[in-house]
Amino acid sequence: MTSISQFWTDLGNAARAGLIAGCLVIVGLVIALAVWAYRPDYQVLFADVAPRDAAAMTAELDKMKTPYELGENGTAILVPRDLVYKTRLALMGKDVPLHGAVGFEVFNNADFGMTEFVQKVNYLRAIQGELTRTILAIDDIQSARVHLAIPDQGLFKKAVTKPKASVTLAMKQGRVISPEQVVGIQRLVAASVPDIVSGDVTVLDQHGVALTRVNGDDDAGASTGAQLDAKRSTEDYLVKKVAAVLDRTFGQGETIASVDVALNLDRSKLTTEEVLPVKGATGENGPTGVVVRERLSSRDGENGALTGGGKQTSSGTTSTESDYQVGRRVEQVATAGGAIRRMTISVVVKQNLSSEQLEKLKEVVSMAVGFNPARGDAIVVNSMDNLANPVIRAPAVLAAGEETVAPVVRAGKPDPASLKVVIWVLVALLLAAALLAIALVARRRERAPGVVLDDAAREKMLADVRQWIATPASGEAVEGALK
Repeated sequence: MTSISQFWTDLGNAARAGLIAGCLVIVGLVIALAVWAYRPDYQVLFADVAPRDAAAMTAELDKMKTPYELGENGTAILVPRDLVYKTRLALMGKDVPLHGAVGFEVFNNADFGMTEFVQKVNYLRAIQGELTRTILAIDDIQSARVHLAIPDQGLFKKAVTKPKASVTLAMKQGRVISPEQVVGIQRLVAASVPDIVSGDVTVLDQHGVALTRVNGDDDAGASTGAQLDAKRSTEDYLVKKVAAVLDRTFGQGETIASVDVALNLDRSKLTTEEVLPVKGATGENGPTGVVVRERLSSRDGENGALTGGGKQTSSGTTSTESDYQVGRRVEQVATAGGAIRRMTISVVVKQNLSSEQLEKLKEVVSMAVGFNPARGDAIVVNSMDNLANPVIRAPAVLAAGEETVAPVVRAGKPDPASLKVVIWVLVALLLAAALLAIALVARRRERAPGVVLDDAAREKMLADVRQWIATPASGEAVEGALK
């Protein structure tokens, strides 16, 4: 304590201020690290939450007295680590209106005094909410809205218009919904609401583009979009067949295949009408129909001539009139569009193949896609060496038994317990370094204490220095030293 007091006394004002400031910085750093280390570890409760859903969830968390934080610009809700699963299950068990829609839980606390109109409105809201939740179960969809237009019906009133529905979808970043999924959404809505057919369900994306096409007349030609979709789907199907054969033969990524088709999308209907003869009719003058009415008439004539026996004969006329129903057969043959008019196939192989191998490969690809020369189809198969100079890549030198496996880097949050240990070790090292510096400064001052001279000793030392400078020998020694 005496050495520390002497050390503090010998320090100047600036040194004292610096030492005090350093100690305060160290103490503040220790307190800040302790607070940060012992704060609750928050984990994500729900991510990618819409603002309306976040408001409903945070209001329910306030009622439950559960601490929470908002992250990622309000789209994520975080709670303490030990309460994540408990809070999540508790929220799922409550009637929280998620995704901006209310389901059949709207009838949980129904008022018995509500009117019939309010009941219909609540039922419509419940149907729309349940459909919205079901559509949101699709991975590619981020948000959805469902609107139902159901006309009023009564006991003595029949609806004139048909019910319809509309669905608005918002895709996730980088996701695109397929036409098959659009058809599935249409069928889902049609199967959930009575008297709605899938063709009366309109699906839009977040940009206002209709994902469903209006069905035109059966005799009308297909629209341009439908033609492009048919061409694209046919080409993709044929490319997959060719790629399956090439990948199993040469390996994945060793070949490039492309197929282009020209489709005949014209629709035609042929009507044939012909007269059917009577079954069993023979000869050219035979009946050519079915008898529906027949009339026989006869008339007596005048006295005829005498016969050989002297008898007079009588003659008359007989007429027969028949009506026939003509037989008819009508035959209608409708030809749907989509037949392949012409096909062109191109295949490029990275390996260097001979002409004979290319011809054999051409036969295999032709059989895989249904090549028809009479239709005007064309096929080209070449190797990469015939088209461009190959890029020579130096093979990687591997040790014996070494595999070319990319290292897997796993990034994650460190364990809070180990992080706290590291922080306290750093704080201890800082404190030890500060104490060691103070001890070294004090020890140095003890080893080299300052000498205090009185006036007589100072005058005597000044006289000795002047005498030493005035001595010629010392002056020459000084000049020699300087030279």
